[in-house]
Amino acid sequence: MSASPASAAGNWSEYKNSEGRTYWSNSITKQSVWEKPDELKTPFERAIGKTQWKQYTSKGRPYYVNNTTKETKWDMPDELVALKEKVDAEEAYKAERKRRIELGLVSPTPPRDMSPELEGNDRNALQRYRSLSPARSESPEPLEVITFPVGGFSSVEKAEEAFIYLLKREKIDEKWTWDQTMRKIIMDPLYKALDTLAQKKAAFEKYTASIVAERQAIKDARIAKIRPALIKLFQHSGYIKPYSTTKTADRVFARERLWRDSKPDERKLILDEYTAELRRREEEEERALRTRNIENLSALVRELEITVSTTWRAAHNLILAAPSFKESSDLSRIETIDMLQVYDDYMRQLEQENEEETRRYRIEHARKARKAREGFKALLSELEAKGELKRNSKWKELFPKFKNDERYLAMLGQHGSSALELWMDAVDDISEEVERAAAKIEREVGKDIKLETTLEDLEALIKAAHLDTQIDAKMRKEAHSLIHERLAQQAADEARRAERKRRHRMDDLRYALKKVRQIDVDMSYDDALPHMKDLPEFKDVTDDEDRKTAYDKFIKRQKEKLREAELSDHGSTGRRGSTNRRDEGDRRDRDRYRSRSPQRDERDKRKDERRDRRSPDLDDRDRKRPRVSSDRRERSRDRKRDEDVEEGEI
Repeated sequence: MSASPASAAGNWSEYKNSEGRTYWSNSITKQSVWEKPDELKTPFERAIGKTQWKQYTSKGRPYYVNNTTKETKWDMPDELVALKEKVDAEEAYKAERKRRIELGLVSPTPPRDMSPELEGNDRNALQRYRSLSPARSESPEPLEVITFPVGGFSSVEKAEEAFIYLLKREKIDEKWTWDQTMRKIIMDPLYKALDTLAQKKAAFEKYTASIVAERQAIKDARIAKIRPALIKLFQHSGYIKPYSTTKTADRVFARERLWRDSKPDERKLILDEYTAELRRREEEEERALRTRNIENLSALVRELEITVSTTWRAAHNLILAAPSFKESSDLSRIETIDMLQVYDDYMRQLEQENEEETRRYRIEHARKARKAREGFKALLSELEAKGELKRNSKWKELFPKFKNDERYLAMLGQHGSSALELWMDAVDDISEEVERAAAKIEREVGKDIKLETTLEDLEALIKAAHLDTQIDAKMRKEAHSLIHERLAQQAADEARRAERKRRHRMDDLRYALKKVRQIDVDMSYDDALPHMKDLPEFKDVTDDEDRKTAYDKFIKRQKEKLREAELSDHGSTGRRGSTNRRDEGDRRDRDRYRSRSPQRDERDKRKDERRDRRSPDLDDRDRKRPRVSSDRRERSRDRKRDEDVEEGEI
């Protein structure tokens, strides 16, 4: 035994998946379907299934697709509109017929689509229209007499039927109120057919509603009979436009009997329906024309010389001057705002194409630059393997060896790090590696390394410390060179400081000799020796040649002072001037002597360090190391950014 339609429909439940798509599941058969089951479809939806159209929904808005032509529409197609009117009329007729059968009333007239095709002229239509006039429908019908049985009615349905019979007999219609009806029928025995007041009022409302529905059905049937004739009248007259009103129709059809004999409200309803349909068709034609014009204009702009840099004004002039635009009557009606929309859409497409082309060019350029850098790095690695690229190599010395190499030439003009910067990075890497090797060697055998230590001696020390397996021969040679340079620099610094200390002690001795009154300018070194051998400054100068040199400079200076005094003017002014000059010279010597302090050697040491930093003998890269490291980090960031562009946008 099959289930009833109601129970079959109740077995289906509606759900939505994670993407928001609707599907239905049967609780009995456990079947799940994407399309709505027939048991849940409305009569109109079932009727659509028999046509070439399918109805779908996008974001809550229905649209229609023709399975044959693949045409898609947002608005309901004309054939579906007609089908919906037919289905609605059939459903209304069935519902009314069922209701009237339940009430025992006359069945309504079938709707237009269920009746035979209208035939004959307008006179026959008018006669059929009059046959459904309200006067006839309201004529009294013979009623079956119902009396109150002994013991009451056997069921509520029979009691309700008797109460409705009472209302009909008393000619109660939809215009009566419940209070008026009660005063009219309250004394009749059939008033008590229903027990409660609520049942009586419900039966009264049901009865009046049936009268309203019956009269509306008669009116609808009457309008359905006259509608084709009036529509034909509107079409043939040529005066009815989408904007026409009833006032216009009354003036145009004043002599038309069909118009005069139809009820004003009904003919107004049909006129409004007709003008609304005209407006709808007109709007559809305008939309279709606008869509067609936009498509044709979109095809036209692709044939014109419009680029990504073309302005709207220039593009507008090109469109207006195009022969195909001038020859098309439809395109000449296109709105400027639609032309601007087509221009914007085309510009957006051109910009996307230009951006894509630029992106491909940028990626290709970055790839080319990366390959060029890799090739030049390989070239530097070859030079390092040959021993030509070292930690102290100079660009100007190595450049002639690779200036014609294709790997170097490919670097020219590329974005990112230059060949010189990559060369500096390579030299810095070698320098850092050599410094690490030298530091490891000094940490293990540093105490045994002297300035005189040869490479062979260093190799022996390294082997004894088991470092020969950790540091290769090439790096050991470079480390020996670096360590030797450092030791030589330290020795030079020590010699320079000793020389400065020797000069300072000689100057101190010269000043101390000024205080020895027994020494005369004509005395020799040997004659003056007994007078100065006990001076502390004399003892500080350990070398006898340095003592003689200091004594000779002292005597020479004293003789110069005497000659200056003899050449000066005679008189007190002259003597005073000479005396002042001698005093100035003595003051300078005295200040120099007094400047001696235990901290002078420390100051001299700091001065040596400053001179070392300014010394031209040092490698330029040692002084520029902090700046080079900073530049190198910046170049690394640039190369990393280029690689990100190349790899991230492919």
